[in-house]
Amino acid sequence: MALFSSSSNKTKQIELQNIIFGTNEKKLMVSPEFLTEMTKHYITKRMKSINHMMESIIATKSPRSFFTYYDSILENLDELIVLEKYHSFKSPIPSEFKKGIESKRERYTESMINRAWKEANIKANYDPKAEQKRSPEDFADILDEMLEYKDRYTSALTELVNKFYKSVYEHGINDFPQDKPVEEPVIEEVPEEFTEMEFNELPEE
Repeated sequence: MALFSSSSNKTKQIELQNIIFGTNEKKLMVSPEFLTEMTKHYITKRMKSINHMMESIIATKSPRSFFTYYDSILENLDELIVLEKYHSFKSPIPSEFKKGIESKRERYTESMINRAWKEANIKANYDPKAEQKRSPEDFADILDEMLEYKDRYTSALTELVNKFYKSVYEHGINDFPQDKPVEEPVIEEVPEEFTEMEFNELPEE
């Protein structure tokens, strides 16, 4: 089924063609049927990637990986948002899904920071009950990685990272945070042929 009826304005087809193929043509260079199939492939590829990266965001213990996935998700969503003018998406449409992710970014980031810190404590065999001091050698790498993204933290998240930093370098309160429970989303398998792909439900913290 084509994206445009026979009465649709051909200008939209040309606009869509230039988006999908990255061209700047003044006329339609492919058949409407081929344009439809390529548009479906373009959408499916990005939605599948978004769903898989969302799974990674709520599992990763690396700030670097977290923000790489997060930025890539937004980039893919922006590419799909452009197509809302030409394609009827199932709810939530890309622009709505993007708003949902952005509204939960702080919670996702806080959960990742706690996962990363907990993992570092486990690797260092740190026992908070033993009243021992944390060794900078064991925690320097993860703290450096956390601080690498300090300009992307809210004031509350900055305070959290600073507390971890002080527990290593200023021997503050021995803090061993428990990771917040995260609901694992169910990732749908996407067939090679196009179906009406949907975004997975955003996980709650």
